[in-house]
Amino acid sequence: MRDRTAPCIYYVCAHEPCKKNIQDVTLKKCKNCSKYRPRKTAKRDETVRHKRQKDKDRHDNWKQSF
Repeated sequence: MRDRTAPCIYYVCAHEPCKKNIQDVTLKKCKNCSKYRPRKTAKRDETVRHKRQKDKDRHDNWKQSF
């Protein structure tokens, strides 16, 4: 599974065909599709790499407090 946080621009509704005629689409299928194009949002999401680094830093700082 890929780390895609936004639904595709072709995604319409769960368990309905998307605009690319892929049947019974869920968000999980949509985010793994080869035709995936993320929706534009006003606020840019954090990258997955940045989220993971933040969690790692938080964990490392927790160990130092004892």
